[in-house]
Parts: sequence; C-alpha cells; structure tokens
Amino acid sequence: MNESVCGKLKNLKIKGKTILLPDFFPDATRGVIRSIDSRDLKDAKINGVIVNTYHLLSQPGPSVLKTLGGVRNFMGWDGWVVSDSGGFQLFSIIQKNKSLGSITRDGVTFHLSSKGGRSKYKITPEKCIQIQFDIHSDIMVALDYFTPYKAKDEDIKLSVDLTIEWGKRCKDEFERQCEIRKLKNSDRPILFGVVQGAHNLKERERCAAGLKKIGFEGYGYGGWPFDDEMNFDLKLTEFIPKLFDKGTFLYGLGVGNPQAVVDSVRLGWNIFDCVLPTRDARHKRLYVFTKDPKEIEDIFNEKDWYEYVYISREKHVRGNSPISPYCDCHACKNYSRSYLNHLFAIDDSLAYRLSTIHNLRMYSMMMEKLRGEI
Repeated sequence: MNESVCGKLKNLKIKGKTILLPDFFPDATRGVIRSIDSRDLKDAKINGVIVNTYHLLSQPGPSVLKTLGGVRNFMGWDGWVVSDSGGFQLFSIIQKNKSLGSITRDGVTFHLSSKGGRSKYKITPEKCIQIQFDIHSDIMVALDYFTPYKAKDEDIKLSVDLTIEWGKRCKDEFERQCEIRKLKNSDRPILFGVVQGAHNLKERERCAAGLKKIGFEGYGYGGWPFDDEMNFDLKLTEFIPKLFDKGTFLYGLGVGNPQAVVDSVRLGWNIFDCVLPTRDARHKRLYVFTKDPKEIEDIFNEKDWYEYVYISREKHVRGNSPISPYCDCHACKNYSRSYLNHLFAIDDSLAYRLSTIHNLRMYSMMMEKLRGEI
C-alpha cells in the first residue's frame, strides 16, 4: 500500500467481523442489483452492498424487512450491508419539483408512488435510524441535507446547519436503539456522518468540525463529487481527509469510476459505492484491465491501466476472445465477446447478467490490487 494513503487502514471491524480495506460496495438500491442474484455477487467476489433507506421505505417497507430479519435475509445475502439514509435522493427530487415534498428543521415530508397509489411519508433523523435498524445494516448513514454543487451560500449554510443538527439527533437515536435492543459492542452496527458544504471549503470544514464533535465511527463524502466541468473533483476529494485525524474511516459515497476510486484511495478514502459498474454493464460498456493486474507495480502512478469495451460495436460481432484475458469471472471463463454482442443484439436478459458480473469482478479485482492481494 502506498505510503500516501491516509492512515494505511487495513480493516474495519463490525459485529465481530472484519472488512478488509479499501473496498467497493455496489448499489443494491432496492435490495437487488438488477439482473443478478446474491450468488452472482459472491462469485464476483463482492464483499458488501449498499441499499437505500428511501427506496426500501415504500417497497417492501420497514415492517416487511423487520419481520424477515432484515434486508440480508430478504435478499439471501451473507455479506456486508450498508444502508444509505436516502437524503441524496430525497433532496434531489424535492429540489427538482417542490410539489413532491418539503423540508423543515424537524425532517422531510414527501410523497411516494407505488402500485397501491400515492402515499405521504415523513422522515425525521430518528425515523431514519429506526428504519435502518429494521434493515439490519452493518454500516448506517446519518440523515444529511444535500445541496447541488452550485448552490447559493445561504443554502449551503442551511445544509450544513441541518446536517449537524440531524447528525446529533441520529447519533442519539442510534445509541437509544442500541440500548433498547441490548446490543453489546461486538453486536452493534456503526454509524457514519456525512460532510456537506458543496464547493465552499469553509462550510465543509465547519460541517466536519460539527460532526467530529458529535462523534461518528466514520465520515462520508456528501454531495456531488464533480467540479464545474463535471470532472471528478480531486481538489475537494483531497481537502476533506485533511479535516480528520489520520486513520479515520472515510466513505466516498457515490465514487466512482475506476480511476476516481484509485485516486481517492491515494488521498485517504477507504470505502466506496457507485452505480457506474452495474449501470454501464446494462448499457453495453464493460471495464477491462489493459494488462495483467499482477504486472501493475504501482497502480497509483500507472497510466491507462484500464479501458472500456463497447461490446455492441461491429468489431465484436465475430470476436472469439473473452471480455478480458485477465478476468476470472463467469462471463470471461465461459463466453466470447461475440456471444455477448449477440445477446445484446437480441435484447436477451442474459446479456445484462453476464456484463454486470464482469464489471463487478473488475471492480473487486481493482480493490484486491489496492489491498495488495494481487
């Protein structure tokens, strides 16, 4: 591991088990990663997933998850589970259409549509934590107030004010739930706060200071991780870890493409999630190493170490090679580029499954490389 990596963190212990770091958790937003099942995830050597409190609220609902012993049992998954608060999704929707919800210091009121019709919900910091306990996640995320990157200064200040206020209420409710459930330290999940502040570095610093005063086991990257030109914001990604002690667990929420993940690890981040590898897989964009990962001596300084394969292009119609010669996933061991090209051409669902398995295995291999395992 490169010496520049903040704290050189090797693992995170939760409920008596260990997460080897750094690691990437794909988005199983509604308790599923589209087109694949939990066995496929395990075979792709994925160690954990992230689910979304907002989306699970309406379907299947907290009562269903509670009855079934949490989302892990619900989806037949024996790996790690992170539950996002859903704040990003909530505020994104409300900011686009004010008629869909409202925000007060007490929490967020909003409407959700499902097969049963349109229902009104209210999420407070306390309710957010209660739902995450019903989800039975290992890492919980406090409710935060998301603002767009180009938000006005007064909106950014309000975002930080409420993120800190809600963070304190989330932490208090978290401790209350642990006490009610009589959870020993070895049985407790952990709670992360989220650093908001958009592009305003002083507000980011104020938010981090407020959250540190409350005390969380880790801290997440809040807001859009992109700059004005929609490039990955390396400046902000480097700035936030400097606000915390060396060795702090830092979660790159929504990060990112392979290079963004590698750059973030170099700068001190150690947990990641993103929709990109699974979404891109369904849109015929696959990720491959440009050479054997074993031959990459220093991935932090390696140029052009991965590339995209656009599998639906004409040149792959007769391609007899696997997606990647360096990948050991189910798709690469058993099928050619030509076959996958054909599956997409006829719009068969197997195309989505094989592509998703491959992209996730590429990510898990990347994390193995970053951990020094290959």
